[in-house]
Amino acid sequence: AQQYEDVPVGSTFFDYVWRLSDRGYVTGYPCGGPGEPCGPNNLPYFRPNANVTRGQLSKIDANAAGFNETPGAQQYEDVPVGSTFFDYVWRLSDRGIINGYPCGGAGEPCGPNNLPYFRPSASATRGQASKIVSNTFFPSCQVR
Repeated sequence: AQQYEDVPVGSTFFDYVWRLSDRGYVTGYPCGGPGEPCGPNNLPYFRPNANVTRGQLSKIDANAAGFNETPGAQQYEDVPVGSTFFDYVWRLSDRGIINGYPCGGAGEPCGPNNLPYFRPSASATRGQASKIVSNTFFPSCQVR
């Protein structure tokens, strides 16, 4: 059955969104916001054409892979312990699936531990998404 007002049955992304949503890996936004009126079933909106952030992609990827171990120490200056995406970023980073950007760049000063920056609010590019998903699900795959 249709789960989101803006992802009707038969649409390009219906099957993929349904699979992840049914497993609790992705969720939507309540209807009633600007440009997202509530329909007869009060379905939420998924916003399938919106960009995903690096933090959101980390959460989706780590959950889809079933990674759930307790995270350790902070790895990135901009992803502190207790932040929204800390657990997911930590799980992927600990496996070498993702990495960040060295401190010292514009707006990214080096703290006392010289931690890199992850930029969890930055949009993920298609290339980054491909790298993360490939590293997660095909970690020893050789390039042909």
